Amino acid sequence: MNRYDTVTCELDLDAPGKASGWIDLSHSDDRHDFGVIRSPIGVIAGGEGPTALVVGGNHGDEYEGQLITRRLFEALEPQDVAGRLILVPALNMPAVMARTRVSPLDGGNMNRVFPGATGQGPTRALAGFLNRHLLPRAGLVIDLHSGGGTTNYLDAAYLTLTGDPAQDRRGAALARAFGLPWTMVVGLGSTGGDLDSAALAAGCAMISCELGGMAQVSPRSLGHGWNGILNLLAHEGIVAPEATKRLATGPACQTRFVDLGAGGRQVTAMRHALAEPLVELGDEVAEGQPVAKLYDLFDITQAPQVLTAPVAGRVLIRRRNGLVGHGDHLFVIGPEIAPEALDRRIG
Repeated sequence: MNRYDTVTCELDLDAPGKASGWIDLSHSDDRHDFGVIRSPIGVIAGGEGPTALVVGGNHGDEYEGQLITRRLFEALEPQDVAGRLILVPALNMPAVMARTRVSPLDGGNMNRVFPGATGQGPTRALAGFLNRHLLPRAGLVIDLHSGGGTTNYLDAAYLTLTGDPAQDRRGAALARAFGLPWTMVVGLGSTGGDLDSAALAAGCAMISCELGGMAQVSPRSLGHGWNGILNLLAHEGIVAPEATKRLATGPACQTRFVDLGAGGRQVTAMRHALAEPLVELGDEVAEGQPVAKLYDLFDITQAPQVLTAPVAGRVLIRRRNGLVGHGDHLFVIGPEIAPEALDRRIG
């Protein structure tokens, strides 16, 4: 029995073969006081090779990762796996069931509460379970995200630059092996309490990604993520190359790097308005180029306010909703980084 606070799991995580079970969360409220909230977990162990932990459903309204993780369990058998896969398709099951970013039980954002804590609610308990029982077993952690209900992203991996050249070169190699169309370069701890930071602190290699968004399932994004994770697992010696060839639906991309860290800039509304976008996700824009018009909600005699790009680069993230308020980001724009420039930055 693996236990952390109010979370338990009876599945033997170290046994050979293929098996599934549940991560059980106990929570006392009007709906759940006589039962548990169950999240599936699967293990496929075929040999003495490395272990990868693959996580979906960190946020409940992000679906590509949940599907990819389930498809891995369905498609792979122990003979396909040189090491071990631990698959958690719906880490934050309360949020998944509610189709929300955060947990309806305590308002917790799973990707802001790592490494977890006892006695501080169900979201921190789930994070603490993963931190105590799953991260120590893993050499590689893959956290699959999408844009959720409010945003749409380019299909992109994250490369977190830590300042440790060896670790950063390892991260860049993972991003290239993942082979998503884009890789967004960010600094360490840009959000705080995320799974990325917890995995790196535990000594794991770590990569996360964004696949589409808008609380929808994009076949294109799903395909990018599926082919990418198969190539990554083969590159890391966890899944046999023959299995990747059998299951992949297309080739991996040669990823291109963009700056979502110091070089990235938001385009932000400072009034309540209807926003008319003038550019699409993925467009290349020049500094000062008009990217949106804001129309006053109540006064049709006012001329629209034109928002311009604060920096030259790609449109990396786009807001879903046209009705915006003070402080809402419409876009994030970041410049592309040449591979040789990235290598110089890493050292």
